[in-house]
Amino acid sequence: MRLTQWTDYSLRVLMYCAACDGREHPPTVNEIAEAHGISRSHLTKIVMILAACGWIATTRGRGGGLRLLKPANELTLGEIVRQTETDLTLVECFDKKNNTCRLDGYCRLKDALYKAMKGFFDVLDGVTLADLLAPVATSKAHAGLLPHLIPIQLASLKMPKKAPASTVPAATAKRPPATRKPAKAKAG
Repeated sequence: MRLTQWTDYSLRVLMYCAACDGREHPPTVNEIAEAHGISRSHLTKIVMILAACGWIATTRGRGGGLRLLKPANELTLGEIVRQTETDLTLVECFDKKNNTCRLDGYCRLKDALYKAMKGFFDVLDGVTLADLLAPVATSKAHAGLLPHLIPIQLASLKMPKKAPASTVPAATAKRPPATRKPAKAKAG
């Protein structure tokens, strides 16, 4: 099973809004679009649907932006995915109107997939938007790097100490010899 891009972007918007909760100026569609490299017009459509679902409030003009209407700890992933996914029909036999499978009623695939989907949503129903923003232990490969796409409170993070600057002034520091060869003239 794969979630649609629509659901992925919806989750990103909601997480971004939750991460900005309490900020003086709420995030804007432009800010979120730029942070995630998403088309502004596409994101605007998603924001309109999220507002229609009652999850965010949108305010236009100076000082406007997006705010969560529900606390992040009350909004579950299961609720979001159910509302943003347009087709949860894993196989044809899930759709009673359009089912033409000749094995329907004789095989157990439908039951197995139904149980799997139920387990999937049981897990998502137990995860809130707030859970997604809880600090994660960083791997050694990313030690000291700050997530640049979530507007986290920098004051709460401990930044690694930078190496001390060189005490040799830049003008007197030795530079390595140039290794670039001069370009050949074109015949012409």
